[in-house]
Amino acid sequence: MLATPLQRLLLLILVSLLAAIGVVLVTNRSSNNEPPTATTTHSKFDGPTMPPGLRAPNFSLVDQNGHQATLSQYRGHVVVLTFIHSLCHDTCPFMVEQIKGALNDLPASGAGVPVIGVSVAPSEDTVAHRRQFLARHQMTGRIAFVSGSVAQMRPVWRAYAIQPVTPKIDHSTFVLLIDKRGIERIGFPADELTPEGLSHDIGVLERERA
Repeated sequence: MLATPLQRLLLLILVSLLAAIGVVLVTNRSSNNEPPTATTTHSKFDGPTMPPGLRAPNFSLVDQNGHQATLSQYRGHVVVLTFIHSLCHDTCPFMVEQIKGALNDLPASGAGVPVIGVSVAPSEDTVAHRRQFLARHQMTGRIAFVSGSVAQMRPVWRAYAIQPVTPKIDHSTFVLLIDKRGIERIGFPADELTPEGLSHDIGVLERERA
């Protein structure tokens, strides 16, 4: 059964909370010099994992070069998906720099790993602004920065439970890893994102069979 946008948002929040609780528990255990209990589980991933079988909704939008880009065209590849704003000066540049660092850590500088950045402010994410943003972060040719009309974008934002830019509210800041079968596997909140963790988890997913 496909998750509703509300369920998807709650899952992202739950993943973040569980990751934070895990850090607290590990810290407390370390400070008390307590050994792990038998019920302790260890994930093979560094980032927070999504619930099993959460299929990434497909979309078809236009990138900064005027090319149509669909999520389904990358089936068989591990995909990095994030939601960004070309005029952002804090979290979006940070996330893109972390993604760049992760790609640089991978074989062939991550040449075979598609990265899609979805606009959260289509009126401001013009072609020129998207190209300037990518050039500023030396990510030209490494990210498909896709956008469309507000009517086209709304279903995508809803499907991924993303809050777009509004005059009073900033947008959601997550980096998702989608496996070769089109399943959402990892959801990094921006404040937990590191190049090392992202590259590690991409590598784990790359080694899985499609």
